[in-house]
Amino acid sequence: MSTILKGMKIWKGNAHAEDTYVDFFGCFSAETEEKIYLRISCDSVYTAYVNGKIAGFAACADYPEHRNFDKIDITKLCRKENELKITVWHYGINSQTYIAADAFLLFDVIQGDKALLKSGTSVLSRKNTKYKNGYCKKITGQLGLSFLYNANKKDGGYTASEDCGEGIAVLRKRKLCVLKSRKKAAIETFRGGCLIDMGSETVGALELEFESRIVQKLTISYAEHLTRCTVQRKIGGRDFSVEYVAKKGKNAYLNTFRRIAGRYLYVEYEDPIDIAYIGIRCVEYPLKTVKKQFDDKLLQKIYDVSVYTLKCCMHEHYEDCPWREQALYTMDSRNQMLCGYYAFKGSLYQRENLLLIAKGLRKDGLLSICFPAGNDVPIPFFSLVYVMQVWEYIEHTRDRSILKDTGNILETIMQAFTSRVEENGLIADFDYPYWNFYEWTDGSDNGWQIFRKKSDAGVKQYDLLLNCFYVIACKYYEKITGIQTDTSKTRDRVKEVFYNEEKRAYKLSAEIEKYSQLGNAAAILAGIGGEQDAESMVADETFVKVSLSMNSFYYDALLEFGDKYKKFILNDIRSKYGAMLAQGATTFWETEKGWRDFDNAGSLCHGWSALPVYYLSKLKH
Repeated sequence: MSTILKGMKIWKGNAHAEDTYVDFFGCFSAETEEKIYLRISCDSVYTAYVNGKIAGFAACADYPEHRNFDKIDITKLCRKENELKITVWHYGINSQTYIAADAFLLFDVIQGDKALLKSGTSVLSRKNTKYKNGYCKKITGQLGLSFLYNANKKDGGYTASEDCGEGIAVLRKRKLCVLKSRKKAAIETFRGGCLIDMGSETVGALELEFESRIVQKLTISYAEHLTRCTVQRKIGGRDFSVEYVAKKGKNAYLNTFRRIAGRYLYVEYEDPIDIAYIGIRCVEYPLKTVKKQFDDKLLQKIYDVSVYTLKCCMHEHYEDCPWREQALYTMDSRNQMLCGYYAFKGSLYQRENLLLIAKGLRKDGLLSICFPAGNDVPIPFFSLVYVMQVWEYIEHTRDRSILKDTGNILETIMQAFTSRVEENGLIADFDYPYWNFYEWTDGSDNGWQIFRKKSDAGVKQYDLLLNCFYVIACKYYEKITGIQTDTSKTRDRVKEVFYNEEKRAYKLSAEIEKYSQLGNAAAILAGIGGEQDAESMVADETFVKVSLSMNSFYYDALLEFGDKYKKFILNDIRSKYGAMLAQGATTFWETEKGWRDFDNAGSLCHGWSALPVYYLSKLKH
């Protein structure tokens, strides 16, 4: 079967229109028992039904110039005469998870070498008027759009679809996510609404089943925690809610387009409803988990919650957090990949994510902030992390064939940094439009740079972390290619410019006297720092503490000195992650401040915080 899908792209109405839904309908006959597949690509999200049953759903999460298609086995849903319905939701608005492009649907239904049905003007279509088209209500700038569904609207008639030109897409080899059965939820009723507690962090599709005495609008808000015993719908400019206009009588609704996440739902209504079920149906990427047993009950709990955190952040691609962003970053996914090599069988998912990231190479030789990203604030450090990711994939899988698609990308990235090494041996931080982010701690996040403008004059600055991670990336690149980069001058200058002999510490900036655990860790991993710098990193209370996301570099720096710090690392894991469990965590948080961080917008489920999986596997198994 071909890994290329070619054919006519189709749509109904204005393909440029933002936030639109279109239904497509076609029939096909199947005469033999040979397997039948639906191959499908679209912009932006689809749900496909065969004979009234869900066959598959996904956000396509690809690039306008590099389209992919999903292959869905629909054999068990088929009979001799079949009906296929596909609903496509077109975003059309840039976010950090989507690049705006024209709407389209491209598909075929194949059995062996025979096409039973394919996209073309003979396929019927109509605008789906139950969804409010053109609503354009955002949840967050990273995640994108919310929705409003009106169960009272009547479906219009189908007419011929419109030809949008030739389309071509390449098979996406990762598996499709699975919709799980209903999860029990506790319901508490109040005047004007009800609170649903899923019992733990839950990621998936909103499902509603209830009776209403009147036509009324329900606003469903969702959250990972309660604020003053209620769900906080609006946080800053974010709005964590979706809307449903109920019809009189029985209502049954399942949304497989906009994945939501959290533990709590609050349903605000005008008139009380009789609830059969309201909750989040889990949507999971199919995984085979490697079970691990630990004698230490706390470590076992930490490990298990870390694995669940990973699962909550794996769908079309790795996600930083399922509640607020659902975005693929190199730094976040590096941690997730490292853990995945030990928590799950197989490495196809890691490979597919690395290939998707490679599509995000910019003209300046760096990677975009996310993949795909219509709104881009590139983080230079994260491009260096990609070099580490590719080597770690090769190291764990022995699959060097990935270099066919990533080798040139790695070379371009390394050239972009090497070309910026100045006569003094250092790389200065990047000016507009770049964001010199390293971790969410004092002195290392540079959050103000997200909002700077081209007209903002930058003062040249030299960052310890950028220069150390450049040296580290050169080491990884040599492991991959055998090509050695002379970084001796950079290493010498780092020692000369940043090191405080008396404090046995590396300051974060040549201009500012501030020290962090990550700074010393990076210097050690770059081959610049020594054992005395590890000792001060652990003992000096004036250091800025390393964040959860960067524990990997902190622990790896300590492990450079054998088993000396093994017990310390295990106790550090017990302390940091045990504290979250003691506060009721069911998944691990973005930072140790929990939801209170980022002006009360901190994520309580973040893939980069699942690192105990990797270190407990390495140190205890």
